[in-house]
Amino acid sequence: MNAFEFFAHCVVNQKVEHCFALLGDANMQVAATMADLGVTFTYVQHEHCAVAASMAYARKTENVGVSTVTCGPGLTQIMTALPAAVRARIPLVIFAGESPLNKSWYNQQIEQRPFVEATGARYIQLHTCKRFEEGIQEAFLIAVRDRLPVVVGTPFDLLHEEIAELPKNETPLHEIYRQTVSIPSGKYKEIRNLSELLNISQRPIIMAGLGATRPETVKHIALLAEKCDALLASTLPARGLFHNDPFYLGVSGGFASQVTRKFLSESDLIVAFGASISSHNSDQQKLWPNAKVVQITLDPQQFFQGNMVSDQIIVGDAGQIVAELLPLIRSKTCINRTDKNADLIQQTPIDDSDGLTYTDGLNPSQAVKEINQFVPPDWEIVNSSGHCSYYFSHMKNRPFEKFLTIREFGAIGNGLSFALGTSVATGRPTILFDGDGSFLMHVQELETIRRLGLPLISCIFNDGGYGSEFHKLRAEGLREDGANFGYSDLSRIAEGFGIKGYQVDNLVQLREALLDLSKTPTAAVIDIRVSPSAMSPVIARSHGKPSKH
Repeated sequence: MNAFEFFAHCVVNQKVEHCFALLGDANMQVAATMADLGVTFTYVQHEHCAVAASMAYARKTENVGVSTVTCGPGLTQIMTALPAAVRARIPLVIFAGESPLNKSWYNQQIEQRPFVEATGARYIQLHTCKRFEEGIQEAFLIAVRDRLPVVVGTPFDLLHEEIAELPKNETPLHEIYRQTVSIPSGKYKEIRNLSELLNISQRPIIMAGLGATRPETVKHIALLAEKCDALLASTLPARGLFHNDPFYLGVSGGFASQVTRKFLSESDLIVAFGASISSHNSDQQKLWPNAKVVQITLDPQQFFQGNMVSDQIIVGDAGQIVAELLPLIRSKTCINRTDKNADLIQQTPIDDSDGLTYTDGLNPSQAVKEINQFVPPDWEIVNSSGHCSYYFSHMKNRPFEKFLTIREFGAIGNGLSFALGTSVATGRPTILFDGDGSFLMHVQELETIRRLGLPLISCIFNDGGYGSEFHKLRAEGLREDGANFGYSDLSRIAEGFGIKGYQVDNLVQLREALLDLSKTPTAAVIDIRVSPSAMSPVIARSHGKPSKH
């Protein structure tokens, strides 16, 4: 067989079911053969989107995300997606191809390894057919073990050599790793000491992150909080973990609401299960000035992003430790989990700007409440990055399993790709929340969405430019024409791609659009004209208060 056929068999033997791709000279034969062997492909319009969509697919399915791009410019186009996957710790394998070995000059030739490794991702070069099977096994193992993206580079002239035999089709190494590696607790002394801290604490708050999202773990953490009279919080990527609990404060960090900030500032003990205490999560170490912090994690980093993040770290699996901790907790008289505090948590506006009205567009907070009321509970929700993402993170009664947030790199422009990957992974109606600047960066994927017939609704908060930037420029008394461009007609753009478009200037129109789409979910863009005067609380705290209208 041709080497590209052998290569494709090696990939399929890793139990790959789906691949996101943009084809070129260096990867098209492998991709075509993979498709013949039963792998389902989603063909996108930009290489970045292939990798970004595979990130969301990996997060939703808990499998390795797989994508393929061509060499040279195909590879350089994914330089924003790779660090985003590295920082979000998402396992990916990207088959990138390389320029031919046997040509003295090739116009797309570039040294690919330094680009990839500069992002924190791994690079595996396969420059002999004898390494194909072993190297592909290794790529998937590293992706799973280290929770990282791995790029595999293979010169495409090598793929046209002949190979006499099929690959061995052995059990994938990454499956063996998952089945055989376990982490015993063995932390009895540390767990006993933590139980005493919880037993004597007056204002405990239990926080959970992505390392504590297994259903059984979530259930046990909620029981622990009830037993020790603790309030609950989560990191932003894990928002919604305890959405049905009346004592769930929502997200910690820079996006924390005013009531969440109040309770965190009063806390004397923070116990974080499976959560990194990042600079964002602690809002630059300002959120809990009076609390002792104990972190339960498999990834101990006592000094992280320039800060000492916790007073104690217990290295272990969050699920195991909370299960061992529960029997040691004494029930308390409730001073935190009271009806008064439950009402305060549920009824306090996320910020003082919540009730403002603007003459130049909708209040984003009020639009979010309207959306939350009319979007069906079983729809998938994807929240992007950017100025508007703050507002969507406070949607109530939306479970973690249906709400995807990947923003560790802070890059806008990923939203449409993340929503695409989510829709493909789940097969359910998906609604994207994004800003106009971010949305326009990869608007070409509306063609992919239309071609695939995905019920993907892009709900765009259109403030006429790059909100974070023009608000900061205004606050500093600088000209803003480099970031404030005026409203783009996104509904007409959607229609140009052959999908539904709605322009929304008031809450009644928003309600009508959502009711229409909830009856028959289909590809659509809702262009919501929000006020360019509405400043998110995150920017207001650092650059001044929003103006009232």
